[in-house]
Parts: sequence; C-alpha cells; structure tokens
Amino acid sequence: MTQTETNRALITKAYDGLAKGDPTHFTALFDENIEWRVMGSSAWSKHLKGLEAVERDLVGPLFARIDGPYLTKAELILADGDRVAVIARGDAATVDGGRYDNDYCFVFRMAGGKIVEVREYMDTILADAALGSA
Repeated sequence: MTQTETNRALITKAYDGLAKGDPTHFTALFDENIEWRVMGSSAWSKHLKGLEAVERDLVGPLFARIDGPYLTKAELILADGDRVAVIARGDAATVDGGRYDNDYCFVFRMAGGKIVEVREYMDTILADAALGSA
C-alpha cells in the first residue's frame, strides 16, 4: 500500500467508528505531539499543542456539553500523501436539550500512522450558539 492509501484507510476506519458513536479508532490515531487548530474566530477557535491540551481544552469541554453519543459521518474522504481531508456532518444532542449538527472539513496531516496535525473548519457561529463558550 502507498502512503496515500494507508493514510486514507486509517482515517476511513476511524470515521466508520465515529459514525456509530465509537471514537476508539479515531483517538488511537492521535500522536502525543498532535497540533489541533479549530479555525475561525469563535469561543471554540484555538490552536492546541500536545495530546494533553487537546483532551483538556477541546475534547473535554465538547463532550461535557453533549448528551449521548456524538456521531460524525464522513461524506467524502480524500487523501494525498501525508494529507487526508474529510468532509463530515455531526449529529448530537446537547445537555440542555438542543441540537449540535455541524458541518465540518477536517484536514489531517499524518506521520507514521498517526495524526500529527488537524485543521478543523466548521460553522463557528453554530458552535457558539449550540455549545456556548469553550
């Protein structure tokens, strides 16, 4: 398998799990030194460095506002070398009874079978309205 095929297969397997509410294949891909950028200018927009910061400042606050499973379904997965781009749609209820169904474009940079960089593009106005400040 080429690097492109391997990286696409890893991300595809991760999103197959996310579509069913199982994040284990996705989170297993996170490198210890992962950098995650949530693009835009909302309360959720940030640049995090390191797995601990991603878990503490992004994943933890997000899942504290979600009631039940957070499903993310990939609509398109494109890969080229060390980059994999995913267009996806979220499907989740919030703890206050609302909905958080955002549209995303994730651009992953892979190295050694791990995600080392993420650029996340989404509707940041929706994130602020549905989730409040991070």
